[in-house]
Amino acid sequence: MAMNRLERVCALMRDHKIQALAANAGSDLKYLTGLDFHLSERPAILLLTAQGKAAFIFPEFEKDKAAQSQIPVKAFPYPEDAQLWPGVAGQALESLGLSKAALAVSPTAMRYLEIHLLQSGTPELQIISGTEIFRDIFIQKDAEEIQATRQAVEIAQQALLQTLPHIQPGKTEQEIANLLVINLLKAGSEPELAFSPIVAAGPNAANPHANPGSREMQPGDMLIIDWGARCSGYVSDITRTFAISHIPDGFTEIAQTVLKANQTARGLIKPGVHACDVDSAARDVISAAGFGENFLHRTGHGIGLNPHEDPFISQTSNTVLDTGMLFTVEPGIYLTGKGGVRIEDNVAVTSSGVETLTSLPRGIIVL
Repeated sequence: MAMNRLERVCALMRDHKIQALAANAGSDLKYLTGLDFHLSERPAILLLTAQGKAAFIFPEFEKDKAAQSQIPVKAFPYPEDAQLWPGVAGQALESLGLSKAALAVSPTAMRYLEIHLLQSGTPELQIISGTEIFRDIFIQKDAEEIQATRQAVEIAQQALLQTLPHIQPGKTEQEIANLLVINLLKAGSEPELAFSPIVAAGPNAANPHANPGSREMQPGDMLIIDWGARCSGYVSDITRTFAISHIPDGFTEIAQTVLKANQTARGLIKPGVHACDVDSAARDVISAAGFGENFLHRTGHGIGLNPHEDPFISQTSNTVLDTGMLFTVEPGIYLTGKGGVRIEDNVAVTSSGVETLTSLPRGIIVL
């Protein structure tokens, strides 16, 4: 993490009156230190104070990797013997004067394994929810993060274009999903994709999060493809909708409605607008066309090192949009037993409005 990013995080901690926070292996640790540790049975825990002092608890055999931290950290490696781990954790906390501190953790990322270890090492330690501080750390992206997302979008778009010529009646959803994964990797995505692609045809396209199956595509199927790449840790998350051989009755109007909802919502985005108003802009278009009950999910969600994060573009979100916020706009209409349409773009809030990072055609393409 560049030192200016560390300064920003520490300033946010002081604003929230957070004395210290802990981050475990995964995206939180990667953002704060640049270290890429995966969740496993061996915990890796960063401790960070509001003054910018840091300690890192990690497996002894990962010393060389831990030394690559982009911020200064005191190293506290532990041996294979798990009985010795609490002692090492206690030493790390004590080194930062945190033995009796209130330590903020991410309620969605930190596991019982790490929490129990920290408390075992220092019984007077208090673990508190860091929901707000972790939200504010990640909710606004800098230019480097947005550029990485642009690249992830471009990789994903290239991969889809390489996949489309292979889609035809008789192909299964799983076959196309597998081919899309191969093309994502060939186009330059990191091996850990944003998420497993959704390829849903015919009646399955009425399920927003359908898993690709063995059903063969048939003429007249609507086909939803929801996919993304990862570049420098940052993800893209795109959806386009197609038709196999021909567009079935009624879906031309549905596609036009979803496209209008997408365009209307994106057109509203700028600093100062409430996230719930962006959701309403899309929802009102779909409701006016008589499909309100068929829009089954929120209009969008933040993307970054995680495929789902703040800001959430929903009816209940009071988040005020600001420069650097990066999220999806993905209205959809789903008809049970028949199919669905979703059009998902990735956008970044700029000082003057919005930049749409995705550029693939949004109309229904007949394959």
